[in-house]
Amino acid sequence: MEKGLYKVVLLLGSNLPLGRMTPEQIISEADKEIIDALLPDYLEVEALEDAVSATEIAVTEPCGKFEEKDPPKFHNQVLSCITDKTPEEVLVQTQRIEKLFGRMRTYKKKGEIYQSRTLDIDILKAYKKQWADKKADKGADKKVLWVEIESNTPELILPHPQVETRAFVKPLMASLNKNKK
Repeated sequence: MEKGLYKVVLLLGSNLPLGRMTPEQIISEADKEIIDALLPDYLEVEALEDAVSATEIAVTEPCGKFEEKDPPKFHNQVLSCITDKTPEEVLVQTQRIEKLFGRMRTYKKKGEIYQSRTLDIDILKAYKKQWADKKADKGADKKVLWVEIESNTPELILPHPQVETRAFVKPLMASLNKNKK
């Protein structure tokens, strides 16, 4: 994908502690790592909230089949961030951050059996910033448009295929959008 500004919507989840860190603490610390890794240094905003927004952390039941009989509940958060990294570059960074927080990937068939984890970061949606001309009273003006990106590669599917099927995602996404108003 081409360079430019992107907006990525991420889902963070954790249901295992890491040392003395609880799943909630892991997500809070991962937020900082994500911002450091993705937010461009040159981005000029009046407040950090103009470039990054996040929902409260929600505790949810695990979705799908798990290796464990009774897996612990998940702590989940949706985070939106403006970045100059393409969605593929964001994927590399989020997988690096997962490893930093002890994520061990075992490669089984996707969607069959899940495992508890210290940190999981999914890219739910991604948008590319584009400019559109709009007619103003006195001449042309520019309007920012965020155009949703679709991807269907072995590495990255956008929007995330489970964004509509995970019941807890919709309220988190709605909360994220409400926080922006």
